[in-house]
Amino acid sequence: MSTPTSVAAGKAVGFHYILTAQTAAGDVLTVSSVATFDPALFSRSQAYQEIRAIAADELGHNRFSVLFFSLEPDQF
Repeated sequence: MSTPTSVAAGKAVGFHYILTAQTAAGDVLTVSSVATFDPALFSRSQAYQEIRAIAADELGHNRFSVLFFSLEPDQF
């Protein structure tokens, strides 16, 4: 379920993310944390690329498929 989001431009906002990746060898990795992005400076796709780079660092390479990705403001 997605929550409608509204964030103020020009202000850094914490976003909770979850990314699950699988390598060709069958290894599965899930990274989950909170990252701070300024919506006036970062698009969702740029945030995805940053988070994908975190998963690549964890795996030691960038040869994997993303099975799941979620990015939501870290607020109720």
